[in-house]
Amino acid sequence: MVKEGLNYKEIYEFILGIDKKIRFVGIINDLGRLVYGGMRPGIMSLESETESIKMYMEFALISKLHTDFDPKLGEVLYSMTVRKKVKMLSFPITDHIIRLSLEKDADHEKIIKNVLSFLKPLDPDRYDDI
Repeated sequence: MVKEGLNYKEIYEFILGIDKKIRFVGIINDLGRLVYGGMRPGIMSLESETESIKMYMEFALISKLHTDFDPKLGEVLYSMTVRKKVKMLSFPITDHIIRLSLEKDADHEKIIKNVLSFLKPLDPDRYDDI
């Protein structure tokens, strides 16, 4: 049972406070639209606004495609992409995706652990095994 009504601001502020190497926290809906969040104050995005919009839609599509394997493999808890300049994390919750961008040298294991602990009471059915 998912907690009703996600508090976007609370999610954004908690996650951004985990580590100064978190560049971006965004809450993206199932249509690929950024509904809350943005870059850490003082940090510039590496992509244009148009490119960001395209990326959000891609994240939503990939998240939907991953659900095809849920019956056999279980639900996705998070996914991580490592690029030359940044690391990116995605955490599905209800009909949203929480997307993070990290500095390349960020301690992603610490960040993942903290985010999963925070999300567990918001979506206990998904995150019950952590």
